[in-house]
Amino acid sequence: MNYLMGGRFLVSDIFTKNALLLGLIVLYSFIYVSNRYEHEQELLKINRLNKRRNEIRNNVLILKSDFAYRCRLSEIEKVLIEKGSEFAPSSTPPFIIDK
Repeated sequence: MNYLMGGRFLVSDIFTKNALLLGLIVLYSFIYVSNRYEHEQELLKINRLNKRRNEIRNNVLILKSDFAYRCRLSEIEKVLIEKGSEFAPSSTPPFIIDK
């Protein structure tokens, strides 16, 4: 017990011969942990951006459908009639002009 608590193992032959190896193991451990942390941060950022993209995509779909609804001929006619505009829908159907 005195061997470990007293610190005599630090000067023993096994420790001194393998000190470089132990130092490399510690260095690689720090590099591994820091790289893993950076990778997790990148994944969190990617997830946030994916959620934001999906929200924007949903908003675009809602706006497109609303725009398509407002641009229907019957809706335009309703708005023209409500506002009392001088423009009125044509009562004659369109025809094809022969070339």
